[in-house]
Amino acid sequence: MTKIAFLGLGRMGLPMAGNLAADGYELTVWNRSPAKAEDFAAQHRARAAATPYDAVSGADVVITMLADDRAVLDAYTGEGGALEAMSEGTLAFDMGTVSPDTVGRLRSLLGGRGVDFVDAPVSGSVTAAAARSLTIMAAGDADAVHRGREVLSSLGDPVLYLGESGAGSAMKLVVNTIVHSLNQAVSEALVLAERAGIERSTAYSVFLNSAVSAPFMQYRREAFERPGEVPVAFRLELAAKDLRLALELADKVGAELPQARVNREVLGAAMAAGFGDADESAVAQYLRSGTPPP
Repeated sequence: MTKIAFLGLGRMGLPMAGNLAADGYELTVWNRSPAKAEDFAAQHRARAAATPYDAVSGADVVITMLADDRAVLDAYTGEGGALEAMSEGTLAFDMGTVSPDTVGRLRSLLGGRGVDFVDAPVSGSVTAAAARSLTIMAAGDADAVHRGREVLSSLGDPVLYLGESGAGSAMKLVVNTIVHSLNQAVSEALVLAERAGIERSTAYSVFLNSAVSAPFMQYRREAFERPGEVPVAFRLELAAKDLRLALELADKVGAELPQARVNREVLGAAMAAGFGDADESAVAQYLRSGTPPP
């Protein structure tokens, strides 16, 4: 397997595709913003495709890393979609955060063309993506995961096999309920410290040297300390989408997620106040003043 089509060059997809190019794979990229794909191709000796159909034609492996369920389904079934160009024996990975229901639909659509589909979402930061240290949660046919392990290992470590199709997607939603709960807790605690007269960076230093220190606390420090001054790492709107999917899954399987429901309500209120395109850490800014960034 040497020919790879990579669809989606967002903040996580960009360094992931870069790692594949660096490992010498014959790479074709597609992005909804064509200029981004063209720039990537020029820098990495890859090919930029005008449509998903064009991108996956002749590919041995297809990887999608797109924002949400609608985006990945549209990439396969919309105008110029990839599905009609897929051939028997191709291996397809979806590595974004989508619902298990969407995984089932993709598995059915692609299986009808003889394509092996694996849901393999990732957990980690943009820095982890660049360093190939993402955790990959792969689910589906065990032989398909084994066949694609070399490619997956170019993107992250460890590659964990979770079993039947949909388990990877479900596990990613499980992980993200914790991530978004941490974001909410840090936001509230930071504002409380400030209102109590403790300087923001001092409070955050205490966080990092206390029982609550965690990798999330470390790599999100600049975003919390200097809101609006650092690049958006994870849009608040996408965090709300994650929790919506997690709550839908909870309703389906009969799990109670009271904290996630409250967190989703806060994110919804922050979006209504104009923070949807801001970094998720802007929950603190919303709680602090309710005034969105310019």
